[in-house]
Amino acid sequence: MVLALAACDRAGDTAPPSGDTAAAESPASPAPAESSPESAAENVSPAAGETLVPQAEKGEPGARKVLLDFTRALRFEDFDRAYAILGDAARQSMTYDEFRAMFDGMDGITVSTPMGRMEGAAGSLYYEVPTTITARNGTRLTGTTVLQRVNDVPGATAEQLRWHIESFQVEPAPESAASTS
Repeated sequence: MVLALAACDRAGDTAPPSGDTAAAESPASPAPAESSPESAAENVSPAAGETLVPQAEKGEPGARKVLLDFTRALRFEDFDRAYAILGDAARQSMTYDEFRAMFDGMDGITVSTPMGRMEGAAGSLYYEVPTTITARNGTRLTGTTVLQRVNDVPGATAEQLRWHIESFQVEPAPESAASTS
């Protein structure tokens, strides 16, 4: 479902003829470069001085696009990139090593992020999405991902105007924890 939504905000594009939307939507991911999560974060940021956010990026389509980038990084087990997509608050709540440890023993990852709920509060927009991560062996993590961006308020920086993952909290699903013991 995530992939179909990402295609909806792309004007003029048509659906690819194959059934693999993710592969058709973007070229094959290059092999991850040897880099730290901090240097990967630099690659996520747009060009310096960019302050305008296209109208479509301000709402749910923009939040879903960031979420798709994050879930794609997890699916391809590019944990440096996935961690770099997390916002400052999410990164402060867990180190890179703690983030990476969540996925130990999980191969063949799939990520489900169905439609979420958009809310506004105190000059910001929040998009909360239930999240399920499943490994080929049946191990599952469930929880919530929250994205945030500042509304178009005077003085907001380009970084504040971009969607980012404010909170990423998943834990082993009860049935998954019982099956791996």
